[in-house]
Amino acid sequence: MTAQSQTETYAHQNDASQVDTSPYLADLVNFYEAWKSFWQLWLREHLQGRPLPRQAEQDVLQSLHTPESRIPEARRVFWQDLQKSYHNILQRLQDLNFNEEPANNLFAVMNAAEALERQCFDEIVAFSRNLGEVDPLTGLLNRRRMEEDLCREQALVDRGASAFIAMLDVDHFKSFNDRFGHLNGDLVLKELSRRLYSALRPYDGLYRYGGEEFLTIFPQMHKSCALLTAQRLCQKIASAPFPLEQHAPVQVTISIGITSLLPNVPSHERIAIADAALYQAKHEGRNQARLLP
Repeated sequence: MTAQSQTETYAHQNDASQVDTSPYLADLVNFYEAWKSFWQLWLREHLQGRPLPRQAEQDVLQSLHTPESRIPEARRVFWQDLQKSYHNILQRLQDLNFNEEPANNLFAVMNAAEALERQCFDEIVAFSRNLGEVDPLTGLLNRRRMEEDLCREQALVDRGASAFIAMLDVDHFKSFNDRFGHLNGDLVLKELSRRLYSALRPYDGLYRYGGEEFLTIFPQMHKSCALLTAQRLCQKIASAPFPLEQHAPVQVTISIGITSLLPNVPSHERIAIADAALYQAKHEGRNQARLLP
């Protein structure tokens, strides 16, 4: 697999990571419903020769422009296209002259309206499907998606590729939650995910494994780089305090266990080895990485 195709495989870095996905889907559905109401009302009023109430137009404009500041970066181009499509249709409706070729004019507008509705509906379906693979707290891919990607990577290793996996765990996280509360625990997991993501290559895989545990897949990685990469992640996390609610920032550290995927060895067995390496890192003082063959 090439680096480009691996980038597509682990595409959560572009579509899901580090965004609050729920508001986007809600905004999308809100616009979809506002648009359908607007269009049905316009058709009814037009057939009866009445002007469209301005409030219907304002409802669509509000649903389209109010969410602008919170649209995820990866979806902004799509949202801008949605805005352009709607304003184009609105302009056509305002300019429509049904005394000149009314059937052709109306047919063109109806085609544009149908395309806009399909564009929005397809995005709702696609994004809803993606949410089934995304951890709602951190925005990372979840364990279900990890198992699919790991199976794909194992198949490449079986054919001669090299890859490593790493188990990452937040040090003393239970004690942290007991002291600072679960709200701050969630804030730490979000910030931790952001820092880990920013330190990885575009085609590395990063997943929330469960609780305070994460798993990474490192495709095309040589053994000489594996431990250094894991150590660099530990340093990245420990390099700056984590902000908290109603508390001073605190230092957070992680421990990492890393191992290679092996040809014709089930990946779940290699995860167990990475977990053993993680235990060794914690036993030897935490805030460090250990590699087991």
